[in-house]
Amino acid sequence: MRRTTIERLVTAALAAAGAMCHSMAVGQTPEQEKMWEAQRAQAQADEKVRAEQLARQRAVRRADPMSFVRTLDPMSSGGWVFRAVGADGSWATFSTDHQLKRSGRVVTAWLRQEFPEPQRSAAGDVYLSNVEKVQYDCGKELMRVLLIIYYSDNNLAGNQHSEEADPKQTGWDPIVPGTQSEYMSRWICGDSAGPRPR
Repeated sequence: MRRTTIERLVTAALAAAGAMCHSMAVGQTPEQEKMWEAQRAQAQADEKVRAEQLARQRAVRRADPMSFVRTLDPMSSGGWVFRAVGADGSWATFSTDHQLKRSGRVVTAWLRQEFPEPQRSAAGDVYLSNVEKVQYDCGKELMRVLLIIYYSDNNLAGNQHSEEADPKQTGWDPIVPGTQSEYMSRWICGDSAGPRPR
């Protein structure tokens, strides 16, 4: 008889615990449902505001691509010179003649890229600006990137990380006509009169 009472108590306790776990997993109190629904609605409203703001910013940049460039620090102490901006204002490129090296037809130069919207590196890190150490083979119209340093903020500020390539194992890529790479190669290789990229 005593054993039956203990078994009943254990069974009742297990059933209560199971019911509690089940209600926590699938059920919500009316107050919780109301609070969570309000949080979801607020998150959706916030996302809509962000999307509308981004659309307005993009429209301004499309109408005046230089509007983005004017927000950037020219960083002239590093010899940086503005070179090009995307037709939609989605990027801007600067170059410097500091540490510019020529070895026959191969030129090594530093380029700076700025973006108004977050980008992702190959490693998945978010960045708004970077510098690249780039080599151009001016005779063969080829290029390769030897080093990239990514910065979390514009104007080469914030957290940084880098990706470096071994020149002995890094292949050369063709310079595609009408691209940002072609415009930069014309400057680096001596023909700065080329068309601006779109």
